[in-house]
Amino acid sequence: MTETLLRCDLLGELPSLAGQRWGERKALTFGGRVWNYQQFSEEVDAVARALHAIGVRCGDRVALWLPNCPEIQFLFFAVIKIGALAVPLNTRYRANELEFALKHSGARFLFGCARTATTDYDAILAEVLRPATAGGASIAFTGVPGLAAAVMLGDARLSGSAAWESFRANGEAALPTPVETQIRPSDAAMMMFTSGTTGRPKGVLLNHAGLRLCHDRARIMELDDRDVQLTYLPLFHIYAIGYSVIMSMMCGASQVLMEFFRGDEALRLIEQHRVTAIHGFEAHFADLLAAQAKARRDISSLRTASFATGADSVRPLAERVQTELCPTAASYGLTELWGGITITGPHATLSQRCEASGLPQPGIEVRIVDVDSGAVLPHGTVGEIQVRSYARLIEYYQDPAATAAALDEEGWFRTGDAGLLREDGHLRYFSRYKDMLKVGGENVAPAEIEELICKLAGVRAAAVVGQKSERLQEVPVAFVVTSADEPPTEASILEFMRGKIARFKLPARIVFVDELPMTSTGKVQKEVLRQRLRQEAV
Repeated sequence: MTETLLRCDLLGELPSLAGQRWGERKALTFGGRVWNYQQFSEEVDAVARALHAIGVRCGDRVALWLPNCPEIQFLFFAVIKIGALAVPLNTRYRANELEFALKHSGARFLFGCARTATTDYDAILAEVLRPATAGGASIAFTGVPGLAAAVMLGDARLSGSAAWESFRANGEAALPTPVETQIRPSDAAMMMFTSGTTGRPKGVLLNHAGLRLCHDRARIMELDDRDVQLTYLPLFHIYAIGYSVIMSMMCGASQVLMEFFRGDEALRLIEQHRVTAIHGFEAHFADLLAAQAKARRDISSLRTASFATGADSVRPLAERVQTELCPTAASYGLTELWGGITITGPHATLSQRCEASGLPQPGIEVRIVDVDSGAVLPHGTVGEIQVRSYARLIEYYQDPAATAAALDEEGWFRTGDAGLLREDGHLRYFSRYKDMLKVGGENVAPAEIEELICKLAGVRAAAVVGQKSERLQEVPVAFVVTSADEPPTEASILEFMRGKIARFKLPARIVFVDELPMTSTGKVQKEVLRQRLRQEAV
């Protein structure tokens, strides 16, 4: 029998309330380790005591540079519970990016791990922090002078860092942590960094208001205590935190955690744990379908998934997912808006699930605006997606100009994304607005060209960006990844496209690449491709 979804106003209180409500129900599984909801809550409290013991206080910034693991979840809630700010950092960061994020956020404390199968984080941290003995045995991090302490998981070699085990032991021995009683839902709880596909990533300050967003989404998706969610999205992104972690706690679902995504391993876990709900982008679902084609698993337990659909290039894959994996809930969101702000319910049509990006959730307003005139556009007209929401960024940290540019005086957030509102009220996202091309005065959506190229045999992936043109303002250039067997040529691709789309949409060039530059969430970094074209033109 299902129970009412848990409501909560403060992020730090959620584990305790979930422990009281769901008790002995399985909360989290990672490898051979399992925590029920009561144990999860107790672990958060112990970590909160340990944080207080090393000097973390209300308002401090605590950087979490960790791969997916149970500890990052305990830390996330514990940091916020004592009134500090959680600052999850992208594990794909390397020295320059990490140094910027630590300094820009004003992090006083850092939690990291020694290494994974692919990355030596110890070495990167040593390069960034530059620990040096500063008289006696004390250690100063000269590379990031504001950092007071670093705690490491695994067999770390970083000078001046403390081991997780000794940090955690302090939590067992410490007295109950004085919890900041003046925390309000409107106070900053975390700083999430944007992907930085167009330059330096921005620090997005978010408060507790997104809890309502998660609650409403869980209700619309009909999640309950019988559900099992598979978490493979990176926990330094709001997508994983909002959909997988928070929504599971609110409905008493069980969460199965993966350190990193791999299609075949995800299918194995879906079969083993009878997973019912997953989330992801195009790259995740494409890999899941490919892995299932190679070695079929019993994935009949899957009943729902959130999928960022809307772009033309995604539709064929989305249609396959409905029949080969499970029905999906179309969604659209941004870090600045606490993740997803639209969703389709379980009774949506095939068109709504595969060709649109969801209905605005209760309390969320969406409009489409002409970027030149500022006029609100009618349904069916492409323009910039703008959103007014109770759950949006407080500000871009230490960037008032960017904040002012993104938010107008009426509270509308300018997403910078191109889309339209359909007649049925569903939003449809196309691309970043800057990705739209202006070819000889005509608007061109790169996704339309990409979808057509990907229909040609031998093409694995394609990304289209604009290159400056004196005569036409700009022209499309396609970066194409081919398969090893009988790859197409530039001439064959162009010949395939002729007659199927207008001539001005045909790529001026085809550039073959081994792979496309991607963000950690599977989005193509088109600014990297534009930069390559600019460098070639010099």
